[in-house]
Order: sequence, then structure tokens, then C-alpha cells
Amino acid sequence: MSGLHRSELNKILSVPDTKEGLLNLKEAAALLGLTEEEVRYFVSCGKIPAYKIGGEFLRFKRDQVEALRGRIKILKHQSVPIEKIVPAEETERKVKYSVRDKIRDFLYFNDFYFLAAVLIALLIFVILKKR
Repeated sequence: MSGLHRSELNKILSVPDTKEGLLNLKEAAALLGLTEEEVRYFVSCGKIPAYKIGGEFLRFKRDQVEALRGRIKILKHQSVPIEKIVPAEETERKVKYSVRDKIRDFLYFNDFYFLAAVLIALLIFVILKKR
């Protein structure tokens, strides 16, 4: 049998340089020397690229995280401390809607249902009139 043995082939394919390594939040935080909360904050600000797996699990590309290691000190220096982060709901100004605006929105988003109800009523009227 010519070629590589299966175990030799597996060794070649499992070399870290040939596969793209995704890190979880804990591994990325350890690699960057940050807490998990700080990493989440930098991700929410868009300063650290991250990928969501299944809509909830943050993953990071190993090469991107390693490239950011040198910039982390600058990011930590420029950013707001984690204790001073205010949730987005508290910072957004509450907009009060008038009754008129609520009715307008209701009609705008439900116009198809009103049209369908009118057409059904019209069809029922025509059917009953023919009898």
C-alpha cells in the first residue's frame, strides 16, 4: 500500500496551523488577559470580532484573537470600566406614543386582516344573495 498510513494522515490533519481554531469565551478571555465580562463588552462595542453559534454561544477565531493581544492594552485604556457600563434600556430615552399614533400603527400593521375580513364579508353577502 503506497501513501501515508491513516494515523500519519490524522497527525498531519490535526496540526493546529492547518485547522481553523474557534475559541470559546473563557479561552479567548484567558488568551487576552481579560475577564469574560470585559470580552463581552468589547464584543458589544465591536472592538473584538466574534461569531455567534446557535444564536447564543460566542466564538472567536484563534488568529484574530492572537492578533488582538497587542492592542488589548490600548483597548482597556480607552474603554469605560465594566462597573460603569449601563444597560442599553436605561440609556435609551423612552418615547411616549399618543393614542392617535397607536391607532395609526395598529391600522398600518393590520391592514391586510381588515382587507381580508371585508372581502370575506363581501363573498358571504354575494353567496347568500344568490340563494
